[in-house]
Amino acid sequence: MLCPSLSPFVFLGLVSLASGRVLSARGGDVAVLDRWKPHDQVAVLQERASAGVHGELELRFKPWLNVGGGCFPYAAVDKDGNHGMGLRPTGDDDGDCGDADKGQLYARVGTSSGRTGIVYSWYQPKIQTDSESHKHSYSSIVVWVHSDKCDATADDHRVVGVSYSNGKDTYDTALSPGTLYAAGSTAGNTHPVVGHDGQVNVFPSRNGAEHALYPPLIDWDRLPPLATEQLNGMQYQHARCPFNDGNIQASLDAAFNADFYADLKAKRDDCEAETSTPAPLGTATEVDLECMKQGPASSPSTCPFSLVQDDGTTLDETDAEAILRHMTAQTFLRYVKGDRAALTDTCVFYTKGVTRAGAATGLSALATDWACRESQKPRYTIWNLFPNAFDASIHKGVRDFYAMFTPGSWLDPIRKKQQEFEKTQPSGVVPPSIRYFQQMSESMAEACFGKIIILTETPKELALYEPGKKYQDIRFNNIFWSHERPVLQRKVKAGEARLYALDANTKEAWEIVDVDTFQLGPSTKFRRDLESAYQILGTFEQSQVQARDNVCPRSGLASQPPGQDWFGSYGIAVNRAVAEEAALAFNEAASGRLTTEAFAALANKFNEQTGNETSTVTERQMFEWEAEKLANLSAAKEMLWEKAESLKQKKEI
Repeated sequence: MLCPSLSPFVFLGLVSLASGRVLSARGGDVAVLDRWKPHDQVAVLQERASAGVHGELELRFKPWLNVGGGCFPYAAVDKDGNHGMGLRPTGDDDGDCGDADKGQLYARVGTSSGRTGIVYSWYQPKIQTDSESHKHSYSSIVVWVHSDKCDATADDHRVVGVSYSNGKDTYDTALSPGTLYAAGSTAGNTHPVVGHDGQVNVFPSRNGAEHALYPPLIDWDRLPPLATEQLNGMQYQHARCPFNDGNIQASLDAAFNADFYADLKAKRDDCEAETSTPAPLGTATEVDLECMKQGPASSPSTCPFSLVQDDGTTLDETDAEAILRHMTAQTFLRYVKGDRAALTDTCVFYTKGVTRAGAATGLSALATDWACRESQKPRYTIWNLFPNAFDASIHKGVRDFYAMFTPGSWLDPIRKKQQEFEKTQPSGVVPPSIRYFQQMSESMAEACFGKIIILTETPKELALYEPGKKYQDIRFNNIFWSHERPVLQRKVKAGEARLYALDANTKEAWEIVDVDTFQLGPSTKFRRDLESAYQILGTFEQSQVQARDNVCPRSGLASQPPGQDWFGSYGIAVNRAVAEEAALAFNEAASGRLTTEAFAALANKFNEQTGNETSTVTERQMFEWEAEKLANLSAAKEMLWEKAESLKQKKEI
């Protein structure tokens, strides 16, 4: 288990830059031979990694970058040694530096304390924040890798940690567990997805890799001589080139964290004497894998994903429909991380309706964080129980089960099918991605036993999450109601489980004494009295799942962008013109300018457009929904309930 460093902020020693060439100043910055070019005219160098295993490592673990603010990456130097002039830190923080095609990724492999790290750096022509504003800036990560093989190839290495720059002289080594890995041209998910929002630091991105940048990589040793000379001799007033000859070792030493390599030998004792014997021709290479614990006792399996289907045929990985047919709840059960003992009294489900403002945000993060950090014992949501990006990055043959929207992943055929679906949104058809998540959700319900917690904002009205009732719009289906609830009800009636409703806001809980009506019984307590972080970490170590996979910080939740809820509700969108007309009518009706007959006619039009029966959605439901969902009607949203009550009195809805 990789533990955060007690001192994640490591300071670099200041390294002075020197060159025998003539230097010329531009403001406070000094370039070799006065070689300057406008930042957007510096030509990007074609991708060239280092020779041999080092180059293979650079490409295997090449990071992807999500830019949420500030400048995009640019090339710092061209083949002739011309350096970008940079930009004055004025105007917008991304002003004149938003071209996604001008970037370059610099890479260099080195060691610290006998361990191998790969320094990756992006250059920006300016940085403009409240605390720091100047021309020229570098953002970097260091990917630390390990292999226990002699004469290891790049494929034999796995990531043990990622350090993120948080200033020109410091690195944060505590963020590593939150890193999301994307799939590329190599096997498995090996590419860290990094975020940059215009500040001095970079960090693990939570936005997935669909829109990430991956500019051409250039290794230090592959730079043209004049470019190397410029980066070695360039003297920045405020910035620092982290990978040049004068700074590379200081960067590696600052980014190193011994905890990344806890209990891992730098080199096998028998490597010197070992001689490699080639495998006979035609012999398949045995998979090198530390298997995760086998799944539930009712359906045991090992970690590597099997392409063999129940009928003995091989799964067609290019066919989205074939993947969806294969990934049933029973198939998911084979890959659950934890047996029945580990998943008894430890499961947390969550559900949120879609008729309240902000419903699209879901409860994923809140539920997972509570399960890991605030409950009396370690518990797990659906984001903890299946192989994720981290597992796939360090174990050969393992698939990231949360890579639904990661381009190039094994689930990419479903992602593309989902994109086609969204163009037409056929009525009555379950979206492809939801079909996948439905089966995953059902399998979790099958895997869990004992005391099971359901986190919700309205614990006393869980029965009203049925589509068409108070908390669930009739147009939308709810995965909890359709796929988790029936399994949990069956288990309670069979004496295999007891359900508890947990208030998402107060964390108060009640046992559900009637699983058909969701009637609540006496209150109980599942929340811990918060102790120190180290005491909590000590408790985590007592859990099989936590000890094996460090599931709290390394859950699959990083794959879901903020604002989404993959395991929540889904349905068809309402035509915007009808929605706007309905919202306008809401305001007119509330002020008494719309007759009851006109009001009812609009309700009928709304129901016809959504495919509902006229009696299904009341006028009040219609206007609640539209006023909440239209972002440009914030005033109606803020006064929603007051207007609704006034409308009810005037029009007797």
